[in-house]
Amino acid sequence: MEARTQSKFMCARSTHVQNTDSQRVLSRASRGVSSLVVITLSAGCALLGGTSGGIDRDAADTILDAPPLDQVHFGVLAVELRTGHILYSRNAHQKFVPASNQKILVTATAISLLGPNYRYGTEVWATGSVMGSLLDGDLVILASGDPSMSDRYWESGEATLAAIADSLYQKGLRDVAGSVFVDVSAWDSTTVGPTWEVEDLRFTHGATGGAFAIDEGEISVIIRAGPAVGSPATLEWSPVGTPDYVRARITTVPPDSGLQVRPSYLPETRLLELTGQIELYKTDTLMFALRDPVRQATAALGTAIERAGIKLQSGAHIAWSEGYRVGRGCLSGSVRECPNAGLVLTLESPPLSDLIAGILKPSQNWMTEQLIRTLGAELGEKGSWSEGVRIMTEFLTEVVGVDSLDISPRDGSGLSAYNLVTPRALVRILQYLSSDQNSGAYRSAMASPGEEDSTLEERLLGLEGRVFAKTGTISNVNSLSGYLTRDDGSEVVFSILSNGSGLPSGQVRAAIDDLVRILAR
Repeated sequence: MEARTQSKFMCARSTHVQNTDSQRVLSRASRGVSSLVVITLSAGCALLGGTSGGIDRDAADTILDAPPLDQVHFGVLAVELRTGHILYSRNAHQKFVPASNQKILVTATAISLLGPNYRYGTEVWATGSVMGSLLDGDLVILASGDPSMSDRYWESGEATLAAIADSLYQKGLRDVAGSVFVDVSAWDSTTVGPTWEVEDLRFTHGATGGAFAIDEGEISVIIRAGPAVGSPATLEWSPVGTPDYVRARITTVPPDSGLQVRPSYLPETRLLELTGQIELYKTDTLMFALRDPVRQATAALGTAIERAGIKLQSGAHIAWSEGYRVGRGCLSGSVRECPNAGLVLTLESPPLSDLIAGILKPSQNWMTEQLIRTLGAELGEKGSWSEGVRIMTEFLTEVVGVDSLDISPRDGSGLSAYNLVTPRALVRILQYLSSDQNSGAYRSAMASPGEEDSTLEERLLGLEGRVFAKTGTISNVNSLSGYLTRDDGSEVVFSILSNGSGLPSGQVRAAIDDLVRILAR
């Protein structure tokens, strides 16, 4: 049975210092959680004592107690950042489904343990011997789960693969006697998040990934109506992996009949089938979850290499597990140690601080799931959800000081309705980050009112530059947690979670925003 973390950690302040006997040090093996991360405990923590004044509590209570919001389960905690005084608290110790506030747990752990300057590296190795422009062996891609291979950071995911291929061509390579192997053995090949709902898997918010994937696990499909009513529509899609990946049964219908397209992934054939109708004379672009991301990215890489002018004698393949032969005497999972292998090039991602901004500001699910599995790959035994969750949980409870009963994580993005967290846990994490050396990078990665392409672009207007927060929305769940500067210049860290609303999300979000405005006065 897991021991409950002592409540004194709720008010712990963190520093990163050298190993000292008088301080509490979390020590782990070389592949474990950071070994010199220390917590010093401060006495007389206000979070464990009474509350202080300073806000209109009656106004806050009126918002939450007025019908129909009185039927919604709210959890709120707002704490003055400098002093730790509680400004407002309601059910702060109770667990809630956090929706995308779950991303705070993952990104806080990643930026603390990996650092804001951490970069993914996709390595290209040559096995065998090079004779002029011929590689008498195989190319091996050591995949790292890089989540940046999309139009968020490049022209497109396919452009990322073209950059790898063009670099190989520039180095003089023209012919590969073997194959290009993508080694994904360091990651769990399972692509579906645990406890996700099946219906989510069709759509971009439920896109799945893996150690080698592009375009955030999404596929863009251009559908053009046929020349006459009853004729089949024509399709184009990207990224293009295997050429027959998308199968269409879409019929052209009369004008004003509406667009109806339903995606279905067929696991027995590994094809994406689209069925439905499109109006005569219409062209539409739709986005779906790719659902076979590693295979499709690998096929697209093989195509990119061929288009760059490099001949692959045996095509592109995937090494799913360790011990697979991937070259002259080399095995997947240990290519770096193979005497017949040499590093050709490394494609690096933007720094983690930029990637976290790409997660938090627009609330990007797919990148977050890549990140939690990266924690497992870098600090645990494998790039899997279970290992990532373990590393994250240990860090948050043993280093940050979150009560072990205050969190029950199941994924990274918050798509799972099985995630549970308390408002006080989120506040504790945000307090920890505010005193950490990475606090500036993290706060600037969060959404802010009026910020273009962020989840707060049209919310909390009038508080521009004063709120940095993470939103969250799934069915009957709305949340908002972050930092707030009050009218008097003092800073507040807050978490507002709501569950079981049965109301339109906009109505609950408006109440949450009204509460933030009260806290800001």
